[in-house]
Amino acid sequence: MSFALPIAFTLAALAVPIMGLYVLKVRLRRVPVSTNLFWKQIYDEKPPRSIWQHFRHFVSLLLQLLLLLLIVLALSDPYFSWQLLESRRLVVVFDNSASMRATDIGPSRLAAAKSAALEIIDGMRFRDEVAIVLAGSTPEVIVGMSGHAPTLRDAINTLSFSDNPTHLVAAIELGHQLLDQHPHGQIFVMTDGAIDSQDLPLPSALESNASLDPTSVAPHKTQRMASVVEYHLFATAAANVGITQLQVRRSLIDPLGYEILASVRNASANQVACRLEFLLNDVPVDVIPLILKPEEIWSRAIEKTSLEGGRLEGVLTQIHGIETKDVSEKTNATKLDTLDFLSTDNNAWALLPSRKTQRVLLVSPGNLFLQKVFEANPLAEVSIRRDFPAQWPVDSIIVLHGNVPSILPPGNVFVIDPMGSCDQWEQGVAIETPIVTEQNKSSPLMNHIRLDNVLIPDAKQLLFRTPPQALAKTLSGESVYAEVQRPEGKCLVLSVNLETSDLAFRTAFPILVANSLGWFSGSTGELQQSLPTGAVTTVTINRATRVSDDVVLNSPHGETTVLFVAGPDSVNIPLTAVGSSQSATIGPLHEVGVWSVRHGRKETTADIPANILAEVAVNLASNRESDLRPAKELVESRQTHFPAAGWLRRPFWYYLVLVACSLTILEWFLYQRRLIS
Repeated sequence: MSFALPIAFTLAALAVPIMGLYVLKVRLRRVPVSTNLFWKQIYDEKPPRSIWQHFRHFVSLLLQLLLLLLIVLALSDPYFSWQLLESRRLVVVFDNSASMRATDIGPSRLAAAKSAALEIIDGMRFRDEVAIVLAGSTPEVIVGMSGHAPTLRDAINTLSFSDNPTHLVAAIELGHQLLDQHPHGQIFVMTDGAIDSQDLPLPSALESNASLDPTSVAPHKTQRMASVVEYHLFATAAANVGITQLQVRRSLIDPLGYEILASVRNASANQVACRLEFLLNDVPVDVIPLILKPEEIWSRAIEKTSLEGGRLEGVLTQIHGIETKDVSEKTNATKLDTLDFLSTDNNAWALLPSRKTQRVLLVSPGNLFLQKVFEANPLAEVSIRRDFPAQWPVDSIIVLHGNVPSILPPGNVFVIDPMGSCDQWEQGVAIETPIVTEQNKSSPLMNHIRLDNVLIPDAKQLLFRTPPQALAKTLSGESVYAEVQRPEGKCLVLSVNLETSDLAFRTAFPILVANSLGWFSGSTGELQQSLPTGAVTTVTINRATRVSDDVVLNSPHGETTVLFVAGPDSVNIPLTAVGSSQSATIGPLHEVGVWSVRHGRKETTADIPANILAEVAVNLASNRESDLRPAKELVESRQTHFPAAGWLRRPFWYYLVLVACSLTILEWFLYQRRLIS
């Protein structure tokens, strides 16, 4: 036996005063009496004893010394060598993905996993250590290696759900690092098995990977990774129907139109009847009844029209029950369930960019194609002039065709086939070989446009006073379509002669005009992609943001994260300037719904639309998470029992203290019985 604190044996010196108290001769009190005849007789029968003859109250003294010995031993923290040699290091990996919200195991799969993990804590022995790892979007160590059971229990009880997909591989690798090749290390994975088995270190998967690439994983490491991992499943073969995809974008042809791309999966072995409803800003726009065959994935693009944009929500409602089978039972009995065990994938969101009507002043000597391409756009309110107005309107996009004034008007200006010079450029000679060979594909102005096969004869060279942002260049490097940088407003220049070019007959021309109108209005994106849970993204914020207000990120359920604190001395996540806007990186987005970036704090501005700077739609969008059935390989390899504590599960001092307390009770009992005094 060894002792963790041998210095505690110095407390054994307390035995000296204890023995001194027992052998101390009590001084008799003098009392006058009428006669000493009777006292002399007692003195002759019981003569006085010396303190060195024997101890008085020997039983009581023995109990007191034994009690002191037990206390000293307990303080020295004794332990046996085999307790160190057989101590275990355990890592409990929790899967808190979206599928762990399923209620086929009441009250939820995660709650059942937490209850089972508490059994592991109850089974800890002396010198055992346990770590808690959460397999979120990135693995997270909730509690490092610790033998303090209350801390571990509190950590397990505080674990919460997330809507992230399952990411167990990185968490298991982190568990191996925590074990640090301990001889009695073990990793317990608490999961529902809703994961592709090839992504897990199962013996079968590792052997197949090694056979494909012998150099990928060392054989001894492969065997060890598989041997220390145990999977404990908390799932049934519950059927589920969920929305696995929802995207929306503006139509490339109809300025008011938009297209919805939706997918629904029936992850069951039975036919299911359900209803898919779409709502735009809480107003129903379509209802689609569905009858899905077993394992069927329904996908469709749906065309709609709306001038307004906003939040598009897809709601899936089950009409009839679906059949489920419990994998934990040996029988093949089935039952009909009318409840949906997973609600996370019953709703999905997408953001539809809004359309705004704009006033357009067309100053042109007359071109029917140019006039009709603007008039055909329902977002443009066109007015036409042949000469320059006395005063330029401030609320209109000014389209100058042909002649240009010496000074371009302030505001948004679109110049087509300029004839002459102005304050922004000098007109040069005709361009040799006017063939477009280079396009700026990253610019939203060039979305869905190809000019490399367009004939553009008579294109003039423009010598810009300030280098522009070229959108289309010829073989000689001349810009025929460019964005001019100027403080008075946005400006586009297209140096193409519409009379001699075939651009007006191409489908690229109305798309080019539609892109320019969207760019002038600030709504350049036709698709604001919905993201899967766990994603990290960058949002663009208008630089007109009031610097006196904080910028916060609000989750769908109201959690607030400060991105930017107003003031020069406190910045949480700095906003990076990108062109005329600012950007901020947000994420991981672990919750389904619509996340918003706002001015000010949530409690004061959550319901004010003007304070919304950017929004991001987040959906589960995972076929595997919507399939609640565990992987077959995990069902075959799962464990059902946890390690027991065995003998001496508590430290040895704990039992010494129990014996000391028992001796105290024994002494009290003997004293009350007058067996000792």
